[in-house]
Formats: sequence, structure tokens, C-alpha cells
Amino acid sequence: MFCTAIAGLQIVLAPSAGAAEISADAEAVAKSAGQKWALKSLATGMYVSVGVNDTDTQQWRMRARAASVGSWERFTLHTNHRAKTVGFRSEITGFFATAEFHDSGNQEGMLRARGARLGQWQQFTPQYLAGPPPAGSPAGSVMVTLQASEEAGGELKYVSAEVGETGEGLLRARATSVGLWEKFVLEPVTGTISNEPPTAGAAPASLLNVMSWNVCANNNNDCGWSHERAGYLELNEQIKNRLKNPDVIFFQEFCEKHAKRVEWMLESETGTGWDVRFAPVHHATSGPLVQKECAMGPAPDLADRGSFGVAIAVPDENVWYKRHDLPSPDAATWEQRTALCASIPSRAVMVCNAHFSAGGKKNDDPDGDWRRKQARKMLEIGEQYRKKGYRVVFGGDFNSVPPDYTISDGPNNILVDTYEAYRECDEGLWAGSPRNGRATKPFPDREIKIDYIFAPNAAQFASCTVTSDAGKSDHYPIYGRVSLPGT
Repeated sequence: MFCTAIAGLQIVLAPSAGAAEISADAEAVAKSAGQKWALKSLATGMYVSVGVNDTDTQQWRMRARAASVGSWERFTLHTNHRAKTVGFRSEITGFFATAEFHDSGNQEGMLRARGARLGQWQQFTPQYLAGPPPAGSPAGSVMVTLQASEEAGGELKYVSAEVGETGEGLLRARATSVGLWEKFVLEPVTGTISNEPPTAGAAPASLLNVMSWNVCANNNNDCGWSHERAGYLELNEQIKNRLKNPDVIFFQEFCEKHAKRVEWMLESETGTGWDVRFAPVHHATSGPLVQKECAMGPAPDLADRGSFGVAIAVPDENVWYKRHDLPSPDAATWEQRTALCASIPSRAVMVCNAHFSAGGKKNDDPDGDWRRKQARKMLEIGEQYRKKGYRVVFGGDFNSVPPDYTISDGPNNILVDTYEAYRECDEGLWAGSPRNGRATKPFPDREIKIDYIFAPNAAQFASCTVTSDAGKSDHYPIYGRVSLPGT
């Protein structure tokens, strides 16, 4: 089974947080656009709840005994094994559900929401069950069993919701076979943000300064981060050194738990309020989308950096944001790509950031078919918000060259319709090649443009700049100063 196979991949067991602690990153992860989930026991008919008011060694224990879903019952799903294993991060503690095998007697294998990172005890192998979930389950619900690994080479145990006078629905990983106690329903939970953006009011003509940068902050030996991954101090310093009075920033290859720290840095540097939102990329097997984790931070702390994805920094008047999952290749093997949009109501502007699939024979979209679908989806997203009265400005790392760029090892027609519907930051730089631009991605043998900022055709770019200084990233940042007409 997979649990046994992965045990050797976990260099150290993830330590548990103290019994009375709340994750210091709770505020940061609250700004994520990741899907929230509830876990309902088929044996008790109740939702799994984290025991916030329990004491001593019972603190944060998980029991299937709640009649409704609140913050104690909400979780996000995470994986560092392409959804072959799943971790449950509690909204109320900010920590991962942990099967604790060091306890003895009737507490052995008890689940508590206090794991600081995805180690061996925080990962469960899901087995999604055939057939429809119980009547009344929300759309997108799936039935599942969860299998935990005791330790390297140990016996695999199923998670049970124990029923009886003393059980109280207590979750323990101790069953060797599946019965009713081991079956659960994963239910998607509607977020607190409305599905519809606020009404866009009339707005005067204005200038919008937009920056986009793929910071390459996860785990890439082509970048210069410590141990091939960014810590937030390094990341903040690199971003700070490249700021040019932005109103909006698009970040790609970004780690979730850096969002709040980047927000604080921007506020300190600019003297104005910021809101940094995050959206994860995902993996999936036969079940729901599961957030891909950033690689853990460097030794000795091996800090959890949260999910991997894209982020968007906007003025702190923002109260609405939404994740849009893009058409993508098989999510069990490759990444389910995502886009993130946020509103700036006072300017009647909707800004959207995306990171498309990668070309090349060794990557997920060698022929460009998925990137064409992703580009069309971005146009659909833009049209959706345009009809609601917003001026749409979008960009990011599209992993595609512009239409007038000659390339021998890939397509150059992915963004033809995008250039037709919108104006690009660098469009018209050369009279003979209006749909081209300056390079944003350096390679040892060449440089190409794959990073973009698009604005409505009625807008004009007052300036467009690419700074040929990638720093510790493998992309150059791009800046667009766009003049938006009044509405």
C-alpha cells in the first residue's frame, strides 16, 4: 500500500504543537481561496469537530459529534504526494490532524488537530467509495475511508469514529478493516465570501500601476533561494527591492504562508493598506481537488510554508476575491492550474492573476492544447466581470510566447485571441511586430517573453517596463502603467 511506500520519504516526523497553541499562521491561511471541507461520520451522522475547550492531553482531539458546521468543523485538504495522501488542516487551530500512535491504552491512535506540518502521522491515504453520498449531501460530496501509517513499516490502520457510551464519536486510527465506523462523507463547505462580486460603481479615469513577477519560491534549483526554496525574509527583501509604486501585484509560484508577511512588508514600505490573497494549485486522483503543499523550509526548522499557488496584492479596500480553476491535464500527475481574481470597487477594476501549464516535451503541455484552453478560460472570466461593470486587468506567467515571436520548439498561437480582445503591456513596441514584447524569462541560450499584463482595448499603457534583474527568481518582473478610461 502507498502509506508504507511513502514512509521512507519522510525524513523526520513532524513535531506536534503544544496542547494549548493556535498556529501563528492562522490569519495568513484565512486569506486563502482554497476550498473548505467538512467530514461527516456515517456511523454517528455527525460532523467531525476539533475539541477547542478540552483540557490537557485531550486538547484538540477530533470527535464526530457536531450537528452543524462552524469553524471547529472546517478543514482544508493538503498533499505533498499528488493527492495519493491527504492531510486535514483545521481552520480553528491552523494545524494538521495527527494520528498519535505514541499514546497507550484507549487513546492510542487518537486524532488531534495539532500537527505543525505534513509529516508521517499527518498523512492519510484516502479510498473513495463508489456510489452516491447520503441524500441531502451538498454537490461535490464524496464518501471516503482514511488509512493512516503507524510508523515506517508499521501496520496500516483505518480511522474510526467510535460509537458508544465512552466513544462520543472519537476519531482513532486503529481499525484493520472497514465497517460503518470507518466510513465518512467529505462535504464541500460554502465560504464566507459571496460567489458574486460587489457592484461596480462609476469610476473616473485613472492610472493603475501593475507589477507581475514569478518569484519561483517553491523548490527549483534554477533559482537562488536558500536550499532551493524561499523563506519569507529573503522573499520580502527581493520583492521590496523591485517595487515601483505598484497599485496591484501578481505573484506566481508563491507559498501560502508568505502572503500575510508580504502584506505587512508592503504596508511598511508604501505607507498604505494592502490585502494579499492566495489561491492554491491542486492535485487529484479519483476524489476532490487537494491543495499542493510548498516544499518545507530549510533545515533545521523544516517550517511548513503552506500551499503552493498564486497570490495577488491589492489595496485593502478589497473585500471580495475568487479562485477560478483552469482546464488542466490529468491532476493526478500534473498540476491543476488556477487563477485568482480580486475586486477594487472604487476603481471599478477587477484584477486577475494566473499561471498556465508549461510547454516543452518534459512538461504538462508540450503541444499547447491546454494553454489554449486556459487562455480561452481567462477570456471567459474577463467577460464575466466586464458584464458586471468592471474594467478587467489580468496577467501572470502564461508560459507562452507572443504571436509575433518566432519559436522553433513550440507554438506561438496560444494568445492570438487574447491579443485580439485585450491590449498587452508591451504591445506595439516594434511596428513590424506589434504582438511581441521584451523577454521576461532568461535561459542559458536565449530569452523569451512569457509574462504578461493585459488591459481593456479602450485603455492605453502609459509605460511598460521589464527589469532584467531576476534576483533569486528565474523570471524578470514586468511593470505596466495603464491609463483606464472613466466609466
